[in-house]
Amino acid sequence: MTVTTGYLYTQLHTAVVTDTGVNNLMSMFYTPNIKVYRGIDNYIRIEFKNRDQKRVVMTDHTANIIIMDKENSVAYVERALTAIDPRRGLFEATITEGDLLNLDAKFYSYSLKVTNPEGRTSPAYADDNYSANGTLEVTEGMYPAFKESTTEAFGGGNTGSTIAIDPYINRNTAQHTAQVYFSSAFTGSLEIQGSINPSNSIQNADFTTISTTNYTDQTDNAYINFTGVYSAVRFVRTTTSGTLSQVLYRP
Repeated sequence: MTVTTGYLYTQLHTAVVTDTGVNNLMSMFYTPNIKVYRGIDNYIRIEFKNRDQKRVVMTDHTANIIIMDKENSVAYVERALTAIDPRRGLFEATITEGDLLNLDAKFYSYSLKVTNPEGRTSPAYADDNYSANGTLEVTEGMYPAFKESTTEAFGGGNTGSTIAIDPYINRNTAQHTAQVYFSSAFTGSLEIQGSINPSNSIQNADFTTISTTNYTDQTDNAYINFTGVYSAVRFVRTTTSGTLSQVLYRP
């Protein structure tokens, strides 16, 4: 029997705060990237130390993490850190699923802002060279990237374009969904056709009818579900009156 091991651990990163009474006996020239995953809430521990790599008492201090895209000069997220053990300089950053919803999977910069009991704000550094920015990587990790539905707007006539599919994605489940939109009361039909031939060599004769749905004075959006392993599908509209404006299709 094959055994797979999964590791549960907390990301712990060090941030350096200035301390004029320390002679920098130990240097930290590099800090690992923070890695966060779309689709879940991410919890990152931040441990504040001085330049001698000793823990700093952070009682009555507050701290914020800021995620930014320096190339585009945009700050996307700023979140207050939660104090876990301020006497040991230990805080936690929570980057939620919603925070990452509109961020592309790529590398960003982050900074840490610390406010002392007197209200003075200063940066916490990513290393001993006074680098105020660290690197944060957003990755899909937990789930695949969202892929938009294919839109068929019948720009070339009543027979829609050929929509190529990767049959291996659906495999045995092979569930397909089509959302049908009407811009005026529609009477007519929508035929769904499919082909199992290689998608780079499909001809009109290669398509067969999967289903035909009839509508009478239809104005509300409708949906159609069907199953089957196909290499391509297309939609054929037959109009008596009104307008079937578009179909959003998802394999």
